[in-house]
Amino acid sequence: MAINLLDTLKSKFGYALAEHSANFFGEEQANTGKAVDGTFAAILAGMIQRVSYDKGAKDLHKILKKENYRDYDIEDIFTRSPQTVNGLVNRGQHFLSSIYPGKLREATNSVAVDSGIKKVTSSKMMKICAPMLLSTLAKEVQEGNLDINGMKSLLNAQKSAVESGVPKGFMDEAELSAFGWTKKEVVVEEKPKKVKKEKKEKVVKEAVVEKVAEKKIPVKDAVAPVGQAASSGFSFLKWAIPFLLILLGLWYLLTRVMGCGAVTDKVATTVAAPVEKVTEVVKEAPAAITNVFGKVNDAAMGALNSIKFAAGSAGDQMMSFIKGGASGDGRFRFNNLNFASGSAVIDGESGIEVDNLSAILKAYEDVKVSIEGYTDSKGNPDSNVTLSQQRAEAVRARLIAAGIADSRITTQGFGAANPVADNETAEGRAQNRRIEVVIVK
Repeated sequence: MAINLLDTLKSKFGYALAEHSANFFGEEQANTGKAVDGTFAAILAGMIQRVSYDKGAKDLHKILKKENYRDYDIEDIFTRSPQTVNGLVNRGQHFLSSIYPGKLREATNSVAVDSGIKKVTSSKMMKICAPMLLSTLAKEVQEGNLDINGMKSLLNAQKSAVESGVPKGFMDEAELSAFGWTKKEVVVEEKPKKVKKEKKEKVVKEAVVEKVAEKKIPVKDAVAPVGQAASSGFSFLKWAIPFLLILLGLWYLLTRVMGCGAVTDKVATTVAAPVEKVTEVVKEAPAAITNVFGKVNDAAMGALNSIKFAAGSAGDQMMSFIKGGASGDGRFRFNNLNFASGSAVIDGESGIEVDNLSAILKAYEDVKVSIEGYTDSKGNPDSNVTLSQQRAEAVRARLIAAGIADSRITTQGFGAANPVADNETAEGRAQNRRIEVVIVK
């Protein structure tokens, strides 16, 4: 009988993790206890989704075979120092980015809402729980000598327990097709167009024209219905016309006696005002297609608005920067852009991050960027600089191929300079191997 991974994780870590998380993050223990259960189930759901694809299964199996599994001492982790907890968080963040590409925010938010903890706490707990689950699963794979199919069978056997353990609505929020989620098509009903009623005289005239055209009636005979229609439908003109003539005569006498200057000036002012308004609108029109980032391409903006950026991706960061009115330093890191080991070849589907950047640059035509490449500290320093430059150039080449002018893109390789994490750990080195995009205009 297959092991129940959720029961194993709860018995090994559940109570202690709930207790120390409550103290560390300032939450109620009852809430963190529910969050622990939901978090383990959510991460497992992501892993099951991952292995439903051949490449995802191969990648996960490779990670589990290499993982140096361990027994985590929860009390020691939380009581030693905050840095110990942060180290575990960093390790979990690196792992989760490969399990929930673009859907990690939905997962953490679902757990937060279901358990009653803060979203920031849910995010931290998700990252803390990930290495524990990874280590537990690695032990099962290694000790059982499971191949890829054996690992998939073990994970798929958890489906029933996982479905019972995740928060309500989680499968839809995280869009997990491995659990039967399918994209719902939205049917938009067209509203009936309003048809203005035509005036009676117009209808009669059109009928007369049609009658003349089809039956070749003499025009003098065809005009008769118009007159009849006027006499019946517009009989008010019999008294209205004399009244209007009287008013016209009075106006003429007044203008002759009093002078027409005042009347003329008033009319001129009335007419001039709308003209001035129109002129103002015309002058303001160009401002509607520009902003702090310069000219905006309307057609490209329509395509950009249809893109759903992965949470935390370079595109997501850049759009938040732009829509927020340019607060920050204009520097963004590609989080899901990968290269083949030791080369400048962009790895498979991860190039979507670069394609999304090109969509932004097409919409904001005046923005220029600098692409910066970095490596970890391993290897020859000069070779690292060369590799980082080549990777930055690969990103630039893909942007140019997408239609971005080469004059808008510069590149620079920095090698192991400016690390963002500790090069003494595998997780830190992975974070230091990165590409960053910087808005220079």
